[in-house]
Amino acid sequence: MNLIKKISKEISIFGIVLIIFIGLFTYRYFTFKDFSTINETKLTQMIEEKEDFVVVLGDSTNNTTIAYQDILTQFTTDNRNIPVYFVDKNENNKFDDYVKKTFDMNVTYPTTLVIKDGKVAAKKEQPLSYYNLTDFITENY
Repeated sequence: MNLIKKISKEISIFGIVLIIFIGLFTYRYFTFKDFSTINETKLTQMIEEKEDFVVVLGDSTNNTTIAYQDILTQFTTDNRNIPVYFVDKNENNKFDDYVKKTFDMNVTYPTTLVIKDGKVAAKKEQPLSYYNLTDFITENY
């Protein structure tokens, strides 16, 4: 009988811990969303499919870009309906050539592009504050 009580006590403690973890996971799911990091191939595919999205071109080793990524995370958390992507310049040595060929422009990093129907609708070549980013995207998306 003592063995059954001990096992039921262990199972109930495990159940409580499991419910807490599920609750925390659900809370994080509904209160936090991060932007997606994609590569040039995926970006080209999305442009060819004429999708609407926001993409940030940046260098992940640059401190300015790293700070801007925190602003992007806050923006994507608050605006879940707008897809935001990040393409890292560091992953490809010929990234500047790719940008020149794909978008027909030279850019400084970080650059925020609003893509509509597979074409650049608007661009900003500087890190933006949260409110400027929100205004820029809502005006052009």
